[in-house]
Amino acid sequence: MEYGLVFCGGGGRGAYQAGVWKTLEKFGLARYVSAVSGTSVGALNAAMFCSVSVYKAERIWSELSQSDIADPVSAAGRVIGSIVNFAKSDDKTVNRGKIGSAFNSGLFSREGLTALIEENGINAAVTRSPIPCFACLHNTSWGEAEYFDMRAYPPDTVTRLLWASTAIPAAFAPVDIGGTLYRDGGLSDNTPVKPLYDIGLRRFIISYLSRDTIDKTKFPDAEFIELVPSEDIYLGEKNTNILNSGTLDFNGDNAKRRIALGESESAATLTILASAREKLTVTSNVKKQ
Repeated sequence: MEYGLVFCGGGGRGAYQAGVWKTLEKFGLARYVSAVSGTSVGALNAAMFCSVSVYKAERIWSELSQSDIADPVSAAGRVIGSIVNFAKSDDKTVNRGKIGSAFNSGLFSREGLTALIEENGINAAVTRSPIPCFACLHNTSWGEAEYFDMRAYPPDTVTRLLWASTAIPAAFAPVDIGGTLYRDGGLSDNTPVKPLYDIGLRRFIISYLSRDTIDKTKFPDAEFIELVPSEDIYLGEKNTNILNSGTLDFNGDNAKRRIALGESESAATLTILASAREKLTVTSNVKKQ
């Protein structure tokens, strides 16, 4: 029994997935994961799944501070520049192959993200992962998703792939990899089942960071365990702005709350699923008798 593990994107709400991971360990499911994929912050969590222990991942999330990701001094200048550029532009749309100039400078620096990846050895360890570990990026030239098995790249490129997958428009600048600009994979595929399906897996565990779920008809003959968070993942701050609702909330105390929530909610879901399957097995056996 093999599973593909999929981590969706959702910025700072990604701490929830550390709690999901803890539950998968407790239920004995983590050892059946034979490949993992992720988009945006989910790609970072996928990389951690393949490189560090769940307890270290929990510590990394819990010890984050907003300043680890944001550079408040330089961010002020960048946000003003972004607003001015956007206001001057006649085209306010974000379309295929073109991200408006307002979104190209980025509001936050990557220094903290780089330190997180490199100081914890995540980028180097992923290259030695015994299982496939995919990051989903948005190719701005094609306007489509592109999937990278991070095991195939040196550590410095792994860092850049993780930069790119988390390059949220208006928050981070796009990343040049091999002459192509890449952005947050959530622009084209926030639930990257496809690379795992394409390598032959047919059982999937999906850790969502919102109530939006995938169209499962795109993956015939596949089975899914879907771990969908409650509205509590927003910590009472849900709104329709992509740069709020926890997307840019990298506060360690809030991360701890989301980890605990991910652990409790996923445990409740898996308990219900296990009970339902047990009843189905009992019913099937009774009919056979």
